[in-house]
Amino acid sequence: MFKKRFAPFINLNLKNNTIYKKNQFIDLLIHMGMTKDFAENGSKTYKELRGMHNQDADTLLYHLKNYEDSKDLHRMFSTLFEIVWEMARKINLFDIKKHYDVAIDFTEWYFYGDRGAPMVVGKEPERGTSKCYKFATINIVESGKRFTLLALPVGPFDRKEEILRKLLGYVLERIKIRRVYVDRGYCDSYTIKIFNNLHLKYLMPCSQYSTVRDILKITSAPSIITDFEMKDVTFNLVIVEEEDNNGEIVKRAFATNETFEENDVSLTERLFLLYGKRWGIETSYRVKKHSYLPKTTSKNYLIRLFYFMFSVLLYNLWILADILIWLALFGVVKEDHLITSKYFGTVLYTIDPGG
Repeated sequence: MFKKRFAPFINLNLKNNTIYKKNQFIDLLIHMGMTKDFAENGSKTYKELRGMHNQDADTLLYHLKNYEDSKDLHRMFSTLFEIVWEMARKINLFDIKKHYDVAIDFTEWYFYGDRGAPMVVGKEPERGTSKCYKFATINIVESGKRFTLLALPVGPFDRKEEILRKLLGYVLERIKIRRVYVDRGYCDSYTIKIFNNLHLKYLMPCSQYSTVRDILKITSAPSIITDFEMKDVTFNLVIVEEEDNNGEIVKRAFATNETFEENDVSLTERLFLLYGKRWGIETSYRVKKHSYLPKTTSKNYLIRLFYFMFSVLLYNLWILADILIWLALFGVVKEDHLITSKYFGTVLYTIDPGG
């Protein structure tokens, strides 16, 4: 089903007289992601696994380097994401009358080459580098339905607010949003203006500002400060307590435009339960990186972009397959997965062989 439905839209720059067929390259890419391997070694282990002559790493990388424009490559994967969404919509997985929670986040892919290379951005020093490739994604974070609706490459000249507008605009054309979850890096006036202009509810940590830290020192928890000012915007500042990893009680602050009652005895539990939904996007990143993203030291951005977008596609297909199995067996979709991401990937390139 995967190759029949999606392979025609995956352009690998193959010529009519090429020795290997597209499905063979797709199988190799899946194998590389599943084994977290480089193209060179992945092609060798794949040959041993399948017991057959297969395409080598140089051939695969040659075709991936032949994309002329990263925008064309991104458009190709956007089309593939749209096909997954249409399949989900046709089985009535999402009700257009209902609202759904979404989360937005950035993910980084460490880079060790020239800072001036295309699409390389700066980051906090980590693992021996202060450079990375960056991608922004928006996920549905409802239980059992954590699709990545859109993934965008983020370059050194891309403004965060423009990325947010693109992600939210894309999703609002497809579903109604109940609430947006973002991390503390988004807690600024620009982001809040975008949410307000789109009439979206939001929830995010807000503890990094000096004014907030000062308030935390003198304010008891739980407390709610309405119309808290940040530059030219206002929001509700919700202060609660939790136990940290060291067993100490610490105060946390959240920014939101929703109304909470500080006398609600379950306020803290409710707030962390709500924001806990954002970890769904963290889980999706772990699956993409550990189950479907090949390794590479290539400084060619087109190869990196293809690998990342391909991992997002496989992640979405896994979510869709798991949902279809839930519906077929039980008629409902629950949080637990009936098939693991590894098993799904293995099925893709072993039960559905290339040809």
